[in-house]
Amino acid sequence: MPDVDVDTEEEELVEEDEDLDVDAAPADDMDLLSEAEPPPSSDPTLANWTAPRSVVTLNGYFRARGELYDNFFLGRGQDYNGNYDATDAPFARFVPAGRIAHTDGVGLGCDRGDEAGASSPCDSSDQLRFANMRLRLRPTIALSDDVKVHMMVDALDNVILGSTPDVGTYSGPTGYTRTPGAPGVPVDSFATTLNPPLSDRNYTRDSIYVRRAWAEVTNRGIGQLRFGRMGNHWGLGMLWNGGDGIDSDYSSDVDRVMLMTKFAGFHFFGAYDFAAQGIQSATDDLRSLPMDGTAKDDLRQFVVGAARREDEDEANARLQRGGWVLEGGLYFAYRTQSWSSAGVTEAFPSTGDYFLVERDANLFMPDLWGRFRWGGLRLEVEMAGIFGSIGNVQNGTYEDDPYDVRQFGFAFEGEYRLLDDKLAIRLYTGFATGDQDVNGLSSQEDMLTQRTADRTLSTFQFHPNYRVDLILWRNIMQRVAGAWYLKPGLGYDIIKNPFGQIFGVRADMIYSRAAQETQAYGADPNLGLELNFSLYYQSEDGPDLMDGFYASFQYGVLFPLAGLEFPAGDTRARDGTAIDIGNAQSMRLILGVQF
Repeated sequence: MPDVDVDTEEEELVEEDEDLDVDAAPADDMDLLSEAEPPPSSDPTLANWTAPRSVVTLNGYFRARGELYDNFFLGRGQDYNGNYDATDAPFARFVPAGRIAHTDGVGLGCDRGDEAGASSPCDSSDQLRFANMRLRLRPTIALSDDVKVHMMVDALDNVILGSTPDVGTYSGPTGYTRTPGAPGVPVDSFATTLNPPLSDRNYTRDSIYVRRAWAEVTNRGIGQLRFGRMGNHWGLGMLWNGGDGIDSDYSSDVDRVMLMTKFAGFHFFGAYDFAAQGIQSATDDLRSLPMDGTAKDDLRQFVVGAARREDEDEANARLQRGGWVLEGGLYFAYRTQSWSSAGVTEAFPSTGDYFLVERDANLFMPDLWGRFRWGGLRLEVEMAGIFGSIGNVQNGTYEDDPYDVRQFGFAFEGEYRLLDDKLAIRLYTGFATGDQDVNGLSSQEDMLTQRTADRTLSTFQFHPNYRVDLILWRNIMQRVAGAWYLKPGLGYDIIKNPFGQIFGVRADMIYSRAAQETQAYGADPNLGLELNFSLYYQSEDGPDLMDGFYASFQYGVLFPLAGLEFPAGDTRARDGTAIDIGNAQSMRLILGVQF
């Protein structure tokens, strides 16, 4: 099922009934505020009794995940001679490093043999095995029920377990890098501890990421103001996804100023987004204030929308009485950019030259969402499009050759629960328009360059955090794009109680087909058939429904069809015959604690 958390920011935006309708703060919160001591001041001459201490709450999760990728490159990415084909995206990313040939001239490699300089790959394994972790903290500082500051901080974000020893090797942006040996650790076999990850020093990223920080100010008679860097989620998360689930990896985050109000049962909102500022100016003084180098290259985004969403307690009460609940809304974004500084030679103009290229982009992005619930039935759909034009798609030159943008996609989720809501029968499907004039379906490939004189960009891409499977779209392609899928499934909760404890099993089958067969790798629209199975458990240890220990074991197998094979006549094989592709398998173990 798609990994969409119900506590994302856009859903918070349309679920602020309590904040907007309650006349006074809860007594417990006011008691805490009246008894709290003020925070200390940095200036010792200032009296510190002028304001009460704010109330701080902390939510989040810790997770650890074990991953096994078996033959995710499907036998592609490397020919029978053992030659590594880095151009065979996206499959080449999953070729194990041990399969790549090493020069034998100075005794390197795993099987030196007798011939100096011979290729010597270490093994023929198809598997990648690793584990990672993340601690996500989501503190809220509430000066009152009407004034709050929120944050989201990730620590050890997807750090591979065992990846930062005293001495080791990691793959950085410029290739493999070996960290210097520590005293007493001449080689990695003598590693004694793990160091904190530091970007470009011993790892590819830092230990701590501050992903979001924003404030909410509520006037109960008017509405709510939000400003800062916040999550952006809408509907099923097909286009805009907050990525707040315990198994999420990607998210939509925006620098935004937003106003929201409620009228006649509808929530109305408008926002201005600082989508991209382009070139920045800086000085050698680290205390100086960074500035936007020019407004010419800014990508500006304007958002308006309206939604009707029932209070969840009232909706559940209506469903229990045999009634139905209908919700939905429209999210509309408009983007405009006149120029781009993508041609900059360095990160800052103080250290290199830069230039602007004309972009002349205007994009209209409507997104409709609707949900119908009746008894154990849930029907939910999201439809979105990206329409407009881009005057120039080049970064280093200007070509008076404008492109039209015509992209459309939808996702549908149907679910029926029975046997006290323990048995779930599901049917999910989705579609993303393709482009017959480009090669490939992965975000790792060039989706802009047209093979003909046509100048229409029509490949629609789902958000990478809207997951529909375990292998093909989640990992190999990284997101649904230029294809449609059909996903029937069954789930059964063996244990399920109203306090949040749950133990169950699930099985899904996913058939995937390219929207344009010329965009598929084997010039055939049939991409693959995938089977997914999962076993999951959630405890009831915390005060909220989702708090407690979480565990899940998942298994998937992908049977690639003709659309993922090499096209007829491909001569990458040693003897000129076609290279047979193989099945891919995935095993995952997720352990987590939510709080």
